[in-house]
Amino acid sequence: MGEDTHSRALGALHDELAQVAKRLTTEDCLSVESRPRVVGVVDRFELFVGRAFGVTALARVTQAQVEAFVRSTNANGEPPSVATMRLRRSTLRLLFRTARDLGLVEGDPTLDLVLPSRTNEAARPLTDLEVQRCRRAALEDLTSTRLTVPWALGEATARTAETPRLRVGDLDLASGRVWIHGSSNTEPRWGALSTWGIGQLERHLRDHPPASDDASLTRRGSVNPESRRAHSSQAIRETLKRAGLTTDPHVRPASLAAWAGHQALSATGRIDVAARALGMRSLDGAARFIGWDWARGDGHPDG
Repeated sequence: MGEDTHSRALGALHDELAQVAKRLTTEDCLSVESRPRVVGVVDRFELFVGRAFGVTALARVTQAQVEAFVRSTNANGEPPSVATMRLRRSTLRLLFRTARDLGLVEGDPTLDLVLPSRTNEAARPLTDLEVQRCRRAALEDLTSTRLTVPWALGEATARTAETPRLRVGDLDLASGRVWIHGSSNTEPRWGALSTWGIGQLERHLRDHPPASDDASLTRRGSVNPESRRAHSSQAIRETLKRAGLTTDPHVRPASLAAWAGHQALSATGRIDVAARALGMRSLDGAARFIGWDWARGDGHPDG
């Protein structure tokens, strides 16, 4: 196949995926928050199958190619988490279901793709000592704030789905807080920054002066929301790994916010305060998230 013919063939794949993306984004198939994540996965899928396998049409995509994409490593060569693989698979299932509706394909190469099960056990809160270890681990050098800023925001209860939206203008360092915009699962709220976190954010703004209050706190440059979210999650995971905590299957990025919620409960003795601090709509959900047993009043991690 000549270069021009090959380019036209890949253009045909692009046109098909553009039709699918248009259907997904214009017919209320997705929430406003989900759209950039789904479109981001679709864009990466197009590049993956087009460049790696020379696929020229959705109908030519095979199960092996889908599985290769779902299990593909990140930019650092690290294997994807179970959550990332499941997000990719669910996105591709939505893609092929929509493509069938549009008459672009007849089958679905994702149907027999089996992935590891998610654990049903909640992430446990970090202990105070573990948080101290992670703070030290995040300080990889005195010129970088790549790990310290996401960790500081996580200590203020910001989840990895929320940190990409945080801007310089959301900080109120004089009052030791940051405005967290919330997500589909959490409410907007003020997050209380730790003393350590305030220091790291001050250092970040001093060493990397923002162009405006609208500048992102967690990543500079023109990157899509899905990439910013992946960056935040990766930064928290890397900090946990550097601190030697990833051997515990119950320690995950959510463990940091769970620690912050536990701090709120310990300071006030009130689960409703902890729930509001976490942006959670359910008291029961907040109790489960921080590992607190209503009946016995225990489940708190040791300091």
